Amino acid sequence: MLIAILSCMRLKDAVKTSIFSRRWRYLWRFTSGKLVFVDREMETENFKSWVNHILQLHRGRPVDSLIIRFINLVLGPQSSDIDSWVFSAIHKDVKKFELNLKRVEFNLPVQNYEFPHTDKLLSFKYPFVSLKSLILVHVDIEDEVVQYFLASCIYIECLCIRGSNATNNLQVVDPLPNLKKLEVSDCPNIQSMEICAMNLVTCTYQGSKINSPFMKTPNLRELTLGGLFCKSFIFKPNKHSSYSATLVKLVLNLNTRVRKRTNSSPDLPQLHSLKRLELNAVAKIRRGLLFFISLIKASPNLLEFRIELKYTTPDPLRLKMPYPSVTWQQARGGFCHKKLKVVEMISFIGYEEERDLLDKIAEIAPSIEKVLIDTRNTHRRDHKLPNSISGEVRKQMKSNVLRSTESNAMLMACRFPLETKVVVK
Repeated sequence: MLIAILSCMRLKDAVKTSIFSRRWRYLWRFTSGKLVFVDREMETENFKSWVNHILQLHRGRPVDSLIIRFINLVLGPQSSDIDSWVFSAIHKDVKKFELNLKRVEFNLPVQNYEFPHTDKLLSFKYPFVSLKSLILVHVDIEDEVVQYFLASCIYIECLCIRGSNATNNLQVVDPLPNLKKLEVSDCPNIQSMEICAMNLVTCTYQGSKINSPFMKTPNLRELTLGGLFCKSFIFKPNKHSSYSATLVKLVLNLNTRVRKRTNSSPDLPQLHSLKRLELNAVAKIRRGLLFFISLIKASPNLLEFRIELKYTTPDPLRLKMPYPSVTWQQARGGFCHKKLKVVEMISFIGYEEERDLLDKIAEIAPSIEKVLIDTRNTHRRDHKLPNSISGEVRKQMKSNVLRSTESNAMLMACRFPLETKVVVK
């Protein structure tokens, strides 16, 4: 009973119970809950020693989760410590294994950890037999090892691979009776991917331009796209029509730029089932945003629309934005959206393009019940002023900018009907 109680506690708190009495002293070693290791700005060697020490003392089996997260972990020529963490996950028969070695400072002379090959995994009896979730971040995992997990871990529900340099050609193909969530992001050498998973519900792909991977995904409901592949959703939308009709939630991370600005595509996918649309977009000042109205019009049952804008500085090599050109008349087009209830604009500054977009949304969607305009944007707050400007003047100028942004947001609030709840932050 005591071990069951301790298994529900955080590892750190469970260890502290050792001071209660002799009876409690070593009970934490046999817990079966979550083993979570997250760096607190620790040095690499200290972090490795801490993880190794706890894993050597812990005797519990099976374990629900083993989660190891360390930012900018610098690997030496030997990766035996990381290997031992993987093998501990096998010994403990974990249901969830997360190895997150995320790098924030990409200029560091580091290399990804290489996940053990299949021959090492097969040296254990029934490796990862109970695994339900595998999350690997900045861990190089080869295609053959991915296929091993998909073929051998019959309970797997979630597979996430981010930042792997060794992943090239993925096949996520049935039978995968329990796979519900898949993510493949920021794998620079990815060349192809095939997804035939009848029960897949949520998918994220952020990466290079490849042929559409969604061969057979009839139950796909939530999709996140990014990188160059996301760009094709804007410029060649007909290639996405085979799976887009069933989507309930769509997130587009639009962060690419092109030199030539094109007209709006007349054949946007008809997102008949879509309820929530999220756009995280890179924008350039003085570039219109009315194309996004086209996406709203293509989603007749849309209930929630959220857009977050990040602004870039001028770059002569990146002359145009990736959003097709849409005129004021095209955006309106006599269309009336009868379902849209919630609109959120994050990082609002008050540029004319932002106001135009909100104006058009208010015009085409009289059914809106709530509008959120979030003015907490670092683009203007962190804007660099000349060094010749004194501290007090500098402070006053930034204060004026903030007041101007908030004033613009309040003016936009007046564009919506009185019965619409408008929140300005």
